Amino acid sequence: MRNMGLETVLIVDDDPMILSFIEEEIAQYGYKPILANNAEEALALAEEERIDLLLTDIMMPGINGVDLARQFAVFNPEIKILFMSGFVCPSIAHQGIPKSEYAFVQKPFAPNVLVKKIRKVLSGPNGLKELEGSLPD
Repeated sequence: MRNMGLETVLIVDDDPMILSFIEEEIAQYGYKPILANNAEEALALAEEERIDLLLTDIMMPGINGVDLARQFAVFNPEIKILFMSGFVCPSIAHQGIPKSEYAFVQKPFAPNVLVKKIRKVLSGPNGLKELEGSLPD
């Protein structure tokens, strides 16, 4: 059985193909995926749904993934965060993303890599409080 979790994962990315790919893959493992095309949509969903994990692209038009994570803390200070990006690591470091392995996944990624990373984040203590020291003001 492939079921690994029953948690709700809010996936935020401005690329509809990536949203669809992740939705399909994580649903196979028992997760409940909710999709948002941008940060504004994600914040609206946070008011309506109980979210266990925020899986967000870092580089998006408008509100970026780091700022989105901060705003999410208003609704759920214990929210688990997993950042993703297709940009190379120096670009990510410039955005203030923690270099911690559990908080970031590089695109493109294999489905099994993403699912393992999601499980690790959901099982660990890395809510936004753990990341605050690494995020720029």
